[in-house]
Amino acid sequence: MANTSVSILTQHLKSQLAYLAVMREYHQGGESPYFKSALSFALEDTQEAIARVASRLRQLGHPLLDQSLDETGEKLLRQARSRRSLEDKLKFVQHGLKHQLEWYGAHLKDLKDDADSQAIFVALAEQTRVRLERWETLMKELKVPLD
Repeated sequence: MANTSVSILTQHLKSQLAYLAVMREYHQGGESPYFKSALSFALEDTQEAIARVASRLRQLGHPLLDQSLDETGEKLLRQARSRRSLEDKLKFVQHGLKHQLEWYGAHLKDLKDDADSQAIFVALAEQTRVRLERWETLMKELKVPLD
């Protein structure tokens, strides 16, 4: 149980650190006040997810990882930086939120022997689902087609 949980939690933490870097960068550019506001909420959610998973890893006796981005995280950041228009950035974040939801669904069953980690992921998945709905509402308001 612990090895599987630690592996999944660590993978999640690495991906959330990459998403955090992307959203911080987009937030600094902030072309639209609506976009910047939505990013603020997404940043808070991501920071909460990082804190919850890091806490769970500590409970499992696993030391926290280096906060720097790995190769995959750097690749994601490069992809994010290549988005120039507000529409492309909105779609990039939307795609990331969809991917996170799919990821939670795919890994929840792998945590069947770790109820505490599973409960964290259920809560984070719900939070991500709500954030995705709000993000897509913003996209509609800004007349950006949904993927």
